[in-house]
Amino acid sequence: MLDIVLIQYIPTGLNVFEFRQKHAKIDERHSDIFGGFLSAIQSITKELDIGAVVLISTQGEKGHNCIIVNRDPIRVILLVDEVDPISVWRETAELIAEKFIEKYGKYTNYANITQFKDFKSILKPICDAHNYCGEI
Repeated sequence: MLDIVLIQYIPTGLNVFEFRQKHAKIDERHSDIFGGFLSAIQSITKELDIGAVVLISTQGEKGHNCIIVNRDPIRVILLVDEVDPISVWRETAELIAEKFIEKYGKYTNYANITQFKDFKSILKPICDAHNYCGEI
């Protein structure tokens, strides 16, 4: 089940869009920390030239997978249940990135994050394609 969709503007690490399910334990404050953490990891891997991080996993009763898709100039981050198929979520994240860039473009003013609030209406049909999203 999907917990969070987070879209970052890669050059600044700014979270430009966030969708959080009602059951998600991560609130806005935590998602800023989480997004900053992921942005820092990506910067380190780029600096060390070891490739981009595309998956972070936790195990246990509350295990999750963090699916990361970089599509210049954005990064799509999905936090999903550990038991869900990673391949479905990777395809979903790729589609989210494609639709986001298609709607807003690569060269928009990403500092004006209010323009991205209506992306939720595009997110819903993407998630309706499979049974893992829950209610959007």
